[in-house]
Amino acid sequence: MKKSLLKQKRFSSLVLTFFMALTLVLSGCTSSASAPQPAPHGSSEPGATAEGKPFVLKVVTQTTFSDTIIADKLGFFADEGIQIEYVGSLGQGVTQYQALAQGIIDVVTQGHPADIAKARLAGVKITQVAPGFVDDADNPHIMYLVKKDSPLKTLDDLVGKKVSVSFSGVCTDGYIKYYLKNKGLDPDSVEFVTMNQPGQAEQAVTQGLIDVTTSHTPYGGVALRQGDVRLLATSWDIFHSPGAGFSARAFSDEFIEAHPDVVQGFVNAMYRARVFINNNLDYAKQEAGEYLKLDPADLSSNNFDQNKSIDPAYIEDWFEIAETMGLWEHGDISPEEVYTNQFVPEDVPVSDATIGK
Repeated sequence: MKKSLLKQKRFSSLVLTFFMALTLVLSGCTSSASAPQPAPHGSSEPGATAEGKPFVLKVVTQTTFSDTIIADKLGFFADEGIQIEYVGSLGQGVTQYQALAQGIIDVVTQGHPADIAKARLAGVKITQVAPGFVDDADNPHIMYLVKKDSPLKTLDDLVGKKVSVSFSGVCTDGYIKYYLKNKGLDPDSVEFVTMNQPGQAEQAVTQGLIDVTTSHTPYGGVALRQGDVRLLATSWDIFHSPGAGFSARAFSDEFIEAHPDVVQGFVNAMYRARVFINNNLDYAKQEAGEYLKLDPADLSSNNFDQNKSIDPAYIEDWFEIAETMGLWEHGDISPEEVYTNQFVPEDVPVSDATIGK
């Protein structure tokens, strides 16, 4: 009975935390002074709205090197009858999952399977329909950067230190907590400081305001090229698995049911983008740099998953990490509940592999 009550308390806390954060979403969206309202959608046929116009798909303005940027700039979405509308950035501590629940965006273009599981446990019905990037030794998911003259030598030295996170999540503070816990060290001794503006953490570490960053692309690469920081470790050093970086692209179950052809078109376009990036990285960096207003030479990138379908083993990796962290108990939700392989993308045209070379 005691275990059941504790489990119910954890679930109630998760739901309360998720929906309290929803109140921040509207004030956090920076695209306009007032909250953007969901745009009216047409038929479920891509490129065939009621007015015969492209289907408008609302996404968060991208702040990292992403397959969304490339799929948009190279016309892959347009080929599927989809027009991307960037609604602005989110406020501090706000996630795309909360924005999706409010109808501010139509699709989640960042995050991981564990985030989807947390959202579903909180009552938000959302499903991963496509992969994004994976972790890689040469193009890691996360770079842990320190000041060039920092005395820190390994991740073991993070005990009692200040670490930046863009938000609290499995891949930000979660990876570090997972690492320290498995090392028999105290993860609660680390002070996590939220810094969600692009480049903010990398600047803060050089100023001594924090000890370590949890840098995502492209800003880890930018900071390293500037020469004031050095690489302490990467996410690959913790897990040595592509699955640990596996990111998710997801829609609400309601949207999937109402607009399956749009979802299929989105999956097709994103698959083309992933293949293109891996085969034409320099060209892709030019396109992303133009969008992000950064020098392409400074950009770090991820390795994108070229599998057409979602690998169940990668989902299970995330469940193992999340359950080790105590985000939920084993059995609260199953890996099969967070993803679908219903939308297998079309073959990529041969020409895509040579554009930009």
